[in-house]
Amino acid sequence: MKRYIYTSLFLFNLIFLSCNDSKSTSAEVEHNEDEDLIEITGEQFETAQLELGNLKQNRFSEQFQVTGMIDVPPENRASVSSYFDGYISETRLLVGDEVQKGDLLVTLKNPDFIKMQQNYVESFSNLEFQTSEFERKENLLEDKVIAQKVFQSTKNDYLQAKAQLQATAEQIKLMNLNPKEIAEGNFTSEIRIYAPISGKISKLNVAQGKFLAKSEMIMEILDVEHVHLELDVFEKDILKIKKGDTLSFKIPEISDESFSAYVRLIGAEVNENRSVRIHAHPKKDNVNFSVGMFVNAYFKSNSKDYLALPETAFTEVDGETFVLQLDSKTDSLYTFTKIEVKTNAPQNGLKPILNSEQIDTEAQFLTRGVFDIITTGGGGHSH
Repeated sequence: MKRYIYTSLFLFNLIFLSCNDSKSTSAEVEHNEDEDLIEITGEQFETAQLELGNLKQNRFSEQFQVTGMIDVPPENRASVSSYFDGYISETRLLVGDEVQKGDLLVTLKNPDFIKMQQNYVESFSNLEFQTSEFERKENLLEDKVIAQKVFQSTKNDYLQAKAQLQATAEQIKLMNLNPKEIAEGNFTSEIRIYAPISGKISKLNVAQGKFLAKSEMIMEILDVEHVHLELDVFEKDILKIKKGDTLSFKIPEISDESFSAYVRLIGAEVNENRSVRIHAHPKKDNVNFSVGMFVNAYFKSNSKDYLALPETAFTEVDGETFVLQLDSKTDSLYTFTKIEVKTNAPQNGLKPILNSEQIDTEAQFLTRGVFDIITTGGGGHSH
């Protein structure tokens, strides 16, 4: 004797016909005495828009996630400061402004700058005098008019004057001033700070008239043309990664869009958090990533090929996973066998069958509607 179980897809028909005390003609999913055998009429198949599919060979990998952030290389980040104290006398920049290398950033003013230039001119004049004395005494020494001791004293004065001029000249250069113009008496109480790299201003610490101590950060410039990923990989996973490996990453605060990158460098030591720093480069340079964005990155390892079906071909019941394998098909009847399979997490819409040796690899499988067909078997009616 056969036992019939009605799917929820056609339950309305069953109730309607029962209320009218009519002979049941509703479409039925038939479970034979063998509970693993399921029969579906052709009408059911079409009405429920069920679908069949074949096994596909697909590569699956173990996947693990790491976290990190968008950053730039050290040479693409410049912290701008001055070698001298001063008051901001001119600035027109805002955070986000783009600057080119060599552009004027700010102007600093300080009366002490005049004194520094004066010292340079005095050193320049003193060296001229000491040079003349050195040459004169050198000639006198050759003519044996003066003693070696007298010449040596003059030589020392000359060398000190020369060193003093070199020191003050370097100071003038650090002020971004031209020593030649200063030597001609063109003094100024202002010095200019120029952009060391091209990029965008990311931090700003200026205001008109503000006093800035030497070495105090004036602003930060980032060249975001070549951003990279700084990732922290736990030591248990670090041996799974090699230089050149491909990874995917997302910026969870922005969108679910996935981007590709490759491993450029792997750190040499484990830090205090038991992780290793990985340096990766995005494969797309035209994406407008912002420095400091948090990222979730995904690595794959231990890649293996498995026979697979779409996710929709699998249904879990009481902790067990099943697929429906097509045994036979006619215009009016489809017969399926419910088969328990082992699988794991889906990748790219497919799930692997880990125990494929237990199924017919040439068979077709129900890839849509499996859940309704299997799970409606709980309350069958006998006829």
